[in-house]
Amino acid sequence: MLGRYAATRHTRGQTRGGPGGAASSVAVVTPDVDAFLALARSSPWRWTTLHLAHRSAFAGACEAWVRRPGELLVRDSEGQWHREGGLPYTRATLTVFTAEETPRPEPMPGHTSVLPHQIAPPLRADGLVERRPERFYLDYDDPMYVNYSWVAMLDPVELSHHVAVDRLRTDVVADRPAWRADLRALPGYDPRCGGNCCELLFSEAGLRADFEDDEEVPERWRGRTYPDHYDVALDVQTGMVVRCLPVGGPDDAPRLENDILEVDADLDQLFDKGRTTPPAR
Repeated sequence: MLGRYAATRHTRGQTRGGPGGAASSVAVVTPDVDAFLALARSSPWRWTTLHLAHRSAFAGACEAWVRRPGELLVRDSEGQWHREGGLPYTRATLTVFTAEETPRPEPMPGHTSVLPHQIAPPLRADGLVERRPERFYLDYDDPMYVNYSWVAMLDPVELSHHVAVDRLRTDVVADRPAWRADLRALPGYDPRCGGNCCELLFSEAGLRADFEDDEEVPERWRGRTYPDHYDVALDVQTGMVVRCLPVGGPDDAPRLENDILEVDADLDQLFDKGRTTPPAR
């Protein structure tokens, strides 16, 4: 587990000032739909490092360490190490404009755009993000492993709008508080990578997200069978997806699971060794 590189553990229920000044935890109460959607758009400001165990068809079973901004280490099921750095090609880089009197931060060294933790977003009374900042050139993405589902699970903003939310409830996933709901993608769903490629909610709406007109959808892609909905759990402290499980539909519908092992642990020794691969266990 490389536990010797994680000197501190951020315990459940502990509150700290998150990146950009946002609080990193909220009271574990039964949420309403607006709170669930707000949690889904809050991840960039709720944690800086993660250590997790992941399971999915696209990545298999693996263990991963993320250090924001732009650093990822993965140990796959065969014990091989993978190091990813920087941000994937992204359409989440925005150019928008608001008040002229708001100064634009300078990009961090090694980056051409401003990163979320450099900006304090507008917050709700519960500490969740009211709306994502839309003033600067912003790169929201974390490093990608295998495909964009990995990016989306770490920052599930695609679940914050144009989704139907049912059976919202509290849960515990891997000994951590989570908010859980049945989600169904609606027209207008805007996945990180759509076209039935890497969306979190494999769906007709996800397919059509990549096409401006229904007539552009290839004939062979039409009439697919999809899950009725997805059983999705968001970790309360971090806002990332910890369960995304199809209900109904084909047996091979995409699914993923994450067990969070540590949040905001000190991973400097692990990432700053200056090696192309981490040291062996």
